[in-house]
Amino acid sequence: MKVIGITGGIGSGKSTVSSYLKDNNYVVMDMDQYAKGVTAKGSPALDEIAEVFGSDMITEDGELDRKRMASVVFSDAEAKNKLERIVTDRVYEMTVEEIERYRTSGKYDIIFMDAPILFETGSEKLTDFVWFVTARKEIRIRRVMERDGVSAEDVEARMASQMPEEVKAGRSDEIIDNSGGITELTGKIGELLEKYAGTV
Repeated sequence: MKVIGITGGIGSGKSTVSSYLKDNNYVVMDMDQYAKGVTAKGSPALDEIAEVFGSDMITEDGELDRKRMASVVFSDAEAKNKLERIVTDRVYEMTVEEIERYRTSGKYDIIFMDAPILFETGSEKLTDFVWFVTARKEIRIRRVMERDGVSAEDVEARMASQMPEEVKAGRSDEIIDNSGGITELTGKIGELLEKYAGTV
């Protein structure tokens, strides 16, 4: 069984790639969802976050205030690193267990791992190949502005907090340029699926 990591910066359209794969009945492990599970109400990670960042990061209902947390980590690299240390190890362990479960089942020739911070967490070690999704900067900025209702300056600040695009591209096996429309994107994904089906 081959494991393919899918990563990409904010506004790249990585989630669109993952959605297409899911719609075509491929297994896609979502690291963001794993992280949300790790920081769910009553979790040990949530207690640690409150201890490190303050109790105001937790809502009255006992949930993580994700918007407040995001506003802190996007503007403070040290805070971002602290949060990732709290969450990353737990997500990594969960991912290892899930991959083993899929492998043991013997049902899958290929599975995908959607991980925005694949390289930053060292999770590429769990993959056989990496697909990097990107797009021209101005397109990425516009997508995030429309999606999140934020300013261009806010988007650029988020981009600056992420690993540089050229570094991720250099460490990936395939680069998917998602600057065009959905038809062009799905065509590229189809070509890659045909190519990688032959590697299994």
